[in-house]
Amino acid sequence: MAYRILLVDDDPVLLKTLGLAFHRAGYEVVVALDGPDALRKAEEKPPDLIILDIMLPGMDGFEVCRRLRQMSGIEHVPIIMLSALGRVEDKLTGFAAGADDYLVKPVTPQEMLTRVQVLLTRSARWMEVKRHAQSYILAFIGVKGGVGTTTLAVNVALIAARNGQRTVLIDLHPEGGLAAVQMGQVPRATLEDLVQHPADSIDEKLLEKHLLPHRTGLRILPAPLMPQKTSNGVSPQHVQAILSQLTQRANRVIVDLPALLSPMTWAALQHADRIALVTEADSIAIGAARRWLELLEAEGIVRSIVYVVAINRIGGTTPYTKLQLEEMLGCEVAALIAHAPEQCLLANKNGAPVALQKRDTVLEQQLRELTKTLL
Repeated sequence: MAYRILLVDDDPVLLKTLGLAFHRAGYEVVVALDGPDALRKAEEKPPDLIILDIMLPGMDGFEVCRRLRQMSGIEHVPIIMLSALGRVEDKLTGFAAGADDYLVKPVTPQEMLTRVQVLLTRSARWMEVKRHAQSYILAFIGVKGGVGTTTLAVNVALIAARNGQRTVLIDLHPEGGLAAVQMGQVPRATLEDLVQHPADSIDEKLLEKHLLPHRTGLRILPAPLMPQKTSNGVSPQHVQAILSQLTQRANRVIVDLPALLSPMTWAALQHADRIALVTEADSIAIGAARRWLELLEAEGIVRSIVYVVAINRIGGTTPYTKLQLEEMLGCEVAALIAHAPEQCLLANKNGAPVALQKRDTVLEQQLRELTKTLL
């Protein structure tokens, strides 16, 4: 697959010259004429490298670079700044904004191609190291049913996959789960089918038969859509075997758990690197969250890996601010998610979760920030 280069400049002659050189060298080129266009195209489909002019209309290249470095999935993409500004002060400003290289115009296509190849080779090495990094298990559990835990797990998993993480989502609702349905998927094989096999027989080949692929690259181990009469449940041994296999093939394993105190739930929580405890932003649910925090701590799960996520499902202004919730819980609240019933209903209707809607709403922004925090 050809490397994808985002070329940001308002000079038609330079765009034509460099664009032709890149095409001849086998690169895919996407052009943006100003800062907002560059940010939009980078978010829609992250490039492998960005060439960025400084003297752009409206928003200059320094500010574009700063914003790119704040975007999920773009923070490690190589950026070459290209400008007629050749003072040392300008170069220092560019590097401080996040540039990896700085070239002063005029520049020959051959020099640009050489710089691009060097940065892409370095980036490829870094990504290879990243792919082989230790796998990471994130477990989502609600303080009670119906607080939106599955919706959060699905969206965080999709954002992680779109950011280039090898991600698997496990729906551990043996009595019926909806993660696959939220993504418009109809599973043929489910968790229920997998656990009919002895735990010690679960290997990569068997697991592969039960993973459902999504167009984003996310893989899903779906739960059955309805309770099964013959279900024997999911044993802790099955949970351990499944997680052991998945952490060898993915660097982000996200587990959607039911709000139940069962051996299966504890097995997943004890293997998790981080736990997202999901609650509504009302006094009853917050009371339940406090009890969950106490219970987790009593079971030996350290408070530092537990991240409380509060969702405003009441409508309008939440009755409590984030600071007030933290005072009530006695711990930090990782996120207070906005009330957006129409957007969520549309997502369920179309089988397209909020993270895939590309409407840049408050909810989408909060989900991206939550993913950064948790992963």
